[in-house]
Amino acid sequence: MCGRIVQKSGPLDYVERIFPNLHRIFDDPAGPRYNIPPGTRPLTMHRLAGAFDLDRQHWGWRPSGSKYLMSNARLDKIQANKWPWKLLTGHGRILVPADGWYEWQALDSSPKPPKQPYFIHAADSAPLFFAGLSNWRPGTEKDEAHGFAIVTDDSAGGMVDVHDRRPVALPADLAIHWLDPDFPVTQALELLQHGLPETAFQWHPVRPEVGNSKYQMPDAIDPAPPI
Repeated sequence: MCGRIVQKSGPLDYVERIFPNLHRIFDDPAGPRYNIPPGTRPLTMHRLAGAFDLDRQHWGWRPSGSKYLMSNARLDKIQANKWPWKLLTGHGRILVPADGWYEWQALDSSPKPPKQPYFIHAADSAPLFFAGLSNWRPGTEKDEAHGFAIVTDDSAGGMVDVHDRRPVALPADLAIHWLDPDFPVTQALELLQHGLPETAFQWHPVRPEVGNSKYQMPDAIDPAPPI
């Protein structure tokens, strides 16, 4: 799954990977974030209002009439055109830029085992672009009714636990098409089959403090001795 992400780079570091000639300044007073959970507002990249923009949206979408807050959108359900994702694939495609994400691996088979956190990032340390689906529209609140979910692929498996899904990270040359509201939906969904493979990532154990999302120190992503 994708339950915690890292956004430590500056806005332009993300934008210029996809739009190298976009002459705009993006100011983000929040600064680097090393432990971002659902229910908060990470940086997102989108064209939901037509022109390209980078802003903060609510991570987690609660569809009308649903009691569930959805922070991940399973790829198989999206491709099967299942509710509620079919409502967003036409005009709700966004990117969630990140420098990596965390996964936890159970250390034994007990009912409540201790878990080792890992930080997963691109092998070349480049920014990642997670495909997302958002219900935000211009003029609406940036709340859970208009939030977003990150697309995850169960069949891809996680890198530290083969039973965990992982976020669909699109290469920059495909990510630009995912953002384009005029790009045909059927072709956009095909892009999700071409997320970065396992060989594009590296991972290492990190300190157990990252289990608390309030832990925002830069050393959250540093290698640490296994638990």
